[in-house]
Amino acid sequence: MHHCNLDIEVWHLSDEKPSALMINELTALGATARDLSYSNLPRPIEHRRDADKQFQIKAAAIINSAFKEVLYLDSDNIPARDPTFLFDTPEYKKTGALFWPDFWKTHGENKIFEILQISCNDEWEQESGQMVINKEKSWLPLQLAWYMQDQYEIYFQFLNGDKDTFKYAWQALSAPYHMVETFLGMAGTMPSPGMPNNIEHPWDLVKRSTFSHSNTWIKPEFYVSGNGQACMDFTHREGEPDAITESFDRILPELQNNYFKFGGIGGETRQ
Repeated sequence: MHHCNLDIEVWHLSDEKPSALMINELTALGATARDLSYSNLPRPIEHRRDADKQFQIKAAAIINSAFKEVLYLDSDNIPARDPTFLFDTPEYKKTGALFWPDFWKTHGENKIFEILQISCNDEWEQESGQMVINKEKSWLPLQLAWYMQDQYEIYFQFLNGDKDTFKYAWQALSAPYHMVETFLGMAGTMPSPGMPNNIEHPWDLVKRSTFSHSNTWIKPEFYVSGNGQACMDFTHREGEPDAITESFDRILPELQNNYFKFGGIGGETRQ
């Protein structure tokens, strides 16, 4: 994709072993399938946790990788351009770790700040679906992130999966990292008029744009309504175009239904 020449490893749990056909397809793409359960790995994972999503494998995959410098991508993360340039950015070269923000903020009363003895700052959470990490520079915080993911029964009570185990591990050990300043956005394509909606993938959604810089963007603002509901508004206080609010289900009436029909397990839109 994008004529990228980076070597690729695809990590999987022992019960997700790819078929011979899939291995051949990966090999043709220059990718190597690797099993997290091999006992000779620095941080093997032999069992999956009792949950649909296996958030606890990310730090182990990075640590176990044969690469010294790693661009980690979730399986549903699609680069919008060749990501090789990320390894040459001044921010990465200076710190050894590039992180991206997410839409949310951790509540100020979350006990994770006391547990790790770190400051509670007004900052966005981390989206761990993509990270660039120099293992030599970041070895110690990687181990702490791995520990929190290994002890998921404790730490995932405070955090939404693995997401901020990385950022908070770096903060707890005063390790340098760079959080991309440009706020994330959403993009996609609409089906052409008359196109049937009852198909598996009617819209091509891009999860993240790789280190892209937009001319304008809007930022969410969170608050609790009078009846106790968690709410989010989009502000435009820095010259951005006014935000226009429209019903998600009216614009894409079948997207949510198809999402759950074909295995989606995330949230749902509510009035």
